[in-house]
Amino acid sequence: MSDLIGRAIVRREDPALLTGRGVFLDDVTPEGALHAFVVRSPVAHARIAGLDVTQARQAPGVAAVFAAADLAGAGPLPGAEGLPPGSSSPAYPVLAADTVLWAGQPVALVVADTPELAADAAELVVADYDELPAVTGPEEAMAQGAPVLHDGMAGNVAFTRRLRAGDAAAAFAAAAYRVRQRMVSQRIAPVALEPRGVLACPGEDGRLEVRLSTQRPHGARNWLAAILGMPPDRIRVVAGDMGGGFGAKGPVYPDQVAAIFAARTLGRPVKWVEERSESFLATTHGRDQVADLEMAADADGLITAIRGSVHAGFGAYLTPNAPGSLLGRLGPMLPQGYTIASIDVELTGVFTNTTPVGPYRGAGRPEAAYFCERLVDLLAGQTWLSPAELRRRNFIAPEDFPYTTCTGLTYDSGDYEAGQALALRKLWTAPAPPAPEGHLTGVGLSSFVEPGGVTPRVPGPDGAAGDQATVTVAASGEVTVAVGTSAHGQGHETAFAQLAADLLGVGYEDVTVVFGDTATAPFGYGTFGSRSAVAGGTAVYNACQAALEAARRVDAPMSLREAAARLGGISATASSGAPPETYASGSYACVVSVDPDTGRVRLLRVVAVDDCGVVINPLLVEGQVHGAIAQGVGQALYEHVRYDAAGQPMSASLLDYAVPFAASLPAIESYLLSTPSPVNPLGVKGMGESGTIGVTPAVVNAVMDALSRYGIAHLDMPLTPEKIWTAIRNAPQP
Repeated sequence: MSDLIGRAIVRREDPALLTGRGVFLDDVTPEGALHAFVVRSPVAHARIAGLDVTQARQAPGVAAVFAAADLAGAGPLPGAEGLPPGSSSPAYPVLAADTVLWAGQPVALVVADTPELAADAAELVVADYDELPAVTGPEEAMAQGAPVLHDGMAGNVAFTRRLRAGDAAAAFAAAAYRVRQRMVSQRIAPVALEPRGVLACPGEDGRLEVRLSTQRPHGARNWLAAILGMPPDRIRVVAGDMGGGFGAKGPVYPDQVAAIFAARTLGRPVKWVEERSESFLATTHGRDQVADLEMAADADGLITAIRGSVHAGFGAYLTPNAPGSLLGRLGPMLPQGYTIASIDVELTGVFTNTTPVGPYRGAGRPEAAYFCERLVDLLAGQTWLSPAELRRRNFIAPEDFPYTTCTGLTYDSGDYEAGQALALRKLWTAPAPPAPEGHLTGVGLSSFVEPGGVTPRVPGPDGAAGDQATVTVAASGEVTVAVGTSAHGQGHETAFAQLAADLLGVGYEDVTVVFGDTATAPFGYGTFGSRSAVAGGTAVYNACQAALEAARRVDAPMSLREAAARLGGISATASSGAPPETYASGSYACVVSVDPDTGRVRLLRVVAVDDCGVVINPLLVEGQVHGAIAQGVGQALYEHVRYDAAGQPMSASLLDYAVPFAASLPAIESYLLSTPSPVNPLGVKGMGESGTIGVTPAVVNAVMDALSRYGIAHLDMPLTPEKIWTAIRNAPQP
């Protein structure tokens, strides 16, 4: 290898984006394209007594209006994967036919010559709703007598799974210390800079080209093929440039499918782009869990068990990957990086009259870390140990890797004590900016583990497991790397070019990376779950090795360029296979000040230490950390999707939904450790979500530390000024 791996090379993607030369979905409008507008339910739960689209169809410029009855043969949308036996996953319709289950559910699609004409005609659609009672929270939806969303179900529970290992009851009976806390990981919105959209272009030969803002081009193609009854090879999906996804652009949505169906029916391109206010109603939300958990420790402060329950609200329908956030991530990751022998936790998924939930950056891992790290801090308050010392005593030791947790996960490598030690050393060797006089100061810690690199169980189109990559060395020596994973801001083009140039021994500038188009890129499961460096990188590694092996078969010793020239070019395709997941880790420390007169929190310092194994490009890693920290701080302090008792959204615009600004954050101090992963040839680990996992509990722990003088042990997120001010006023004054 050369010295390209590990170098902080500036992203090659950025010049085009910074100079306005990026090509996003809304930048493309073919000649003769029609435009769609989605008619959505204004109520959260109702029977559709009538839907009259007659006037809308007669409006100027209208090409067609589609209701559920007009979509024969389309749908339902793909359901959830990997559910426990006895689960319920009702069919998710493209357009509501008889009942609407959340405010914002699509009931009709208007297609017209311009976006304005489509919007005007949508006002002429007359819908008659017989409103029904609504439930918006998972606990409320499980209560006796709660209105049931789906016909044929006895209640609103979609599934239940109990995680049990060891003997939690005995551990709690023998415990010297116990803490119990009800905690809420509130519902939040992804708020990608670019809303969702679709441009569907039918071909004369029956083929279909779909430009889609998606994290999973091949997955979207296969889903659309199943929904529309088409062979997958007749559909081309192009992702193009994307303005963020964060998990919410993983699934296909009913509004997108309706627009695609309209294009096929009308034989003309149809374009639909989501408005920002629509996004809060129609794009999947994240989180929405209520945990009631206990933690036990012995007299030496060694944590012995966790028990309790987690109830997750999934909205009106289950989307493909949403249950996995609870069943495969949140529950199994509750022990985090600690040697906890026993667990007894019940995980319950619940339907509510709200926007469906999907994966959002971290997808179960931030919630697991938050619940565990809050309990650890509360437990430290019961012992004579500091939060740092309690964590240190319970960390999995470096020599114990690979380590299998009580929930059955096998962590590949790590040095958690070293990560915390580095975070503390950096924290205490540089003072935080002074807090204003009279303000309260608090310090918070968190340590976490981030699984990444998951490979879905569904095999690829050729029956092989894993993502694919094709490396082509032209006779001129120029290299093209086509990868199945699809970037949406992570820097894949730079990272994979570095990787291929390093492995092949060619110039970085001689490598072109191709992705995001099912017609030109080999199969890939998509970009989600911190998997691209692990799965996509392994595929690139294997393809590079295959290309080098082809060059070595030329008899005379020569360079790769010379071998390619002699052979007229070299091309090799390889798969990542299904490598085990990797387990990145980190320790974060935060310093906050709290104004007791207003309740306002000011974040003074964030120290982030991450271990993602071998680092391909530290600049890309730091960028991922910074962006994820901003989102994690958003959940801790600002963001919350709220509904009223009737299921009406109370935060359906950026006037009502607070997100962090640049001024909300201090200069982020980011540091790296490296314990290479033994489960893939590169030694890399996924870490694209680490900031959302590590910073949220650290911020909350810091605020609780500041408020401890009032005897305030816990407040649920977001820690808004009003919430803190009220808690201080209601607490005994020190």
